[in-house]
Amino acid sequence: MKLTKGKLWLCVLFFIVFIVGCFVGIGAASYQYYRYVFSKEVDRSAIELASQINIMCQLRLGEVDAAITQLENMIDNNVVSVALTPNIPETDYRHRVLRAVKTYREIYPSKSQFASKADDALEDIPKIDTFKCDNPLCRLVEHAESQKDQ
Repeated sequence: MKLTKGKLWLCVLFFIVFIVGCFVGIGAASYQYYRYVFSKEVDRSAIELASQINIMCQLRLGEVDAAITQLENMIDNNVVSVALTPNIPETDYRHRVLRAVKTYREIYPSKSQFASKADDALEDIPKIDTFKCDNPLCRLVEHAESQKDQ
């Protein structure tokens, strides 16, 4: 009887250590995830904010060409990031955005340092042929087509 009581206490002790270890592991993993993954997202937001401020300053100073160049570089950099990131499943939203970029790039080809990589990433993406709404891309396509006809 004493032997089974000792084994029972050993099983209970093992179970308690297992549960405490699980909670410690979950807590440590949550902290690490919060610290490193969210930190990268906040850094990305800070980079975007700095770029947006820079572009707004250029636009307010009347430096439209410099602002457009910076935005074109950002578009190509983001195309490479979105289209060529491995092991991430493609979503409908990302596909629609890449189609919009492909349509935009048909009108305004890029000259940035990432242009060749972005073009390779967009190679298999079809452009948008018909528009169902009156968004800025649709108006830009119509404007470009009317310029061709003149």
